[in-house]
Amino acid sequence: MMKSISKEVESDLLKLGLYQVVGGIIGMCLIVWSIFKIQSITGPSLVLSIFILLFFTYSVFCGVLCIKAKDNALKYSLVNQLFQLIGFAMFGFAFKYVAGVYLTIGLDLTNTIEFGFNAGISNFNFNINMHADRLEVDFNIVAFGIIFWIDKLMKKIKTEMEIRQVSSIASAEEDCPTLP
Repeated sequence: MMKSISKEVESDLLKLGLYQVVGGIIGMCLIVWSIFKIQSITGPSLVLSIFILLFFTYSVFCGVLCIKAKDNALKYSLVNQLFQLIGFAMFGFAFKYVAGVYLTIGLDLTNTIEFGFNAGISNFNFNINMHADRLEVDFNIVAFGIIFWIDKLMKKIKTEMEIRQVSSIASAEEDCPTLP
């Protein structure tokens, strides 16, 4: 647990944690709903669904770490947001993961150069050997903002810890008797 963090940092960790937990739970619900919507569940589709659930479970895990103000919470959350930063489709492979809100700016180079914007909540797209001619990339502005926020929180916590260390050294020196 992070030692003696300020109320402001504690509040920010709680907000980040709740965001990740809610986004992960929404994503899990969407995946479970899509499993029940499928007429016949095959082994590969079940394995893929479990794989996708792991990403959303990771988001919930990161959120819980933040809510509990664990030491490694921001590092795990940073990784979670980095997975959400860029979505792409190329050479028959596609990946897009978002646990929470997304606002993306995209570029589709499949037939012509097309710019696009997209918004939504909790999404996952993973394809292998499908639509080999598709060439797209998108950038999640919300994930970028959260990454920036996490970086600021990490720096703030580091500064607070350094100030506490200096203060404890100074108070220890005051308690020590001085030699003539």
